[in-house]
Amino acid sequence: PNNRDEYRKLELPPDHQIEDVVVGDVTGDGICDVVFLIGEKYAPDSYYSKEHQIVVIDCASLAETTLSLGTDSGGYEGELTLGKVSTTKAQDILVGLPTGGSGGITNYYLISCADGKPTILAGPDMLTEGLHFQVSLMDNFLVKVKNDNLNKTYTLDLRELPSFQDALSETYRDIYSSSGKLLEPQEGFVDPSGMVELRDIDGDGISKLIGYHSIWVVYHANSIGIARPLWKWIDNELKLIALDVSLRSSEDYCAQETD
Repeated sequence: PNNRDEYRKLELPPDHQIEDVVVGDVTGDGICDVVFLIGEKYAPDSYYSKEHQIVVIDCASLAETTLSLGTDSGGYEGELTLGKVSTTKAQDILVGLPTGGSGGITNYYLISCADGKPTILAGPDMLTEGLHFQVSLMDNFLVKVKNDNLNKTYTLDLRELPSFQDALSETYRDIYSSSGKLLEPQEGFVDPSGMVELRDIDGDGISKLIGYHSIWVVYHANSIGIARPLWKWIDNELKLIALDVSLRSSEDYCAQETD
């Protein structure tokens, strides 16, 4: 543990590199194992890896197991995090791979090695891009955010943003009148996840997954809020159990749930 430089001296195939390493009991036998995240570089001098794989060393038997994350797992230097998400004795593995795209989007994979073989429990189709929203600007500087997954609607008040007065004359001058009348229909967007973290909210030793999605209107850099989904392992699968929608930098952490 905490000796990455020694791990990086391991011999790898050409154009492969160790991007991260963690130590923990991922097989559930009570003995710490070693998990490597290995990327295959797009080019010898590139920081981008066109594909990633997980290599698990079972430290009880010294057996080595490899799991490819597939041809869609390209990204920049990734990160490994361990946490007990499922109900097994083993710690699960969360892999984050920054895409380098606009919005800081990161692809996430949740992996279990509880049966001795690495298995993907959830991938980017759920953790990164699995939420579906409808965002609409309304009269009185309000923004309606509807989530299709949970069938809930939230309302954000642009006037509560610290920078609203400046934005009124610059960002929204062609969209709202000074009195708050919407001059033309305007839709907003919610980005795929920029971060997913493991957190033991209840103190029961089981971690939930919390995602962070940027909400924006008018143009991409105009982020007005954050959507935070909460995922929990239930009945042998990862399920979305709650969603928080809030203004960015707002003192009121949660948006008003209207439906």
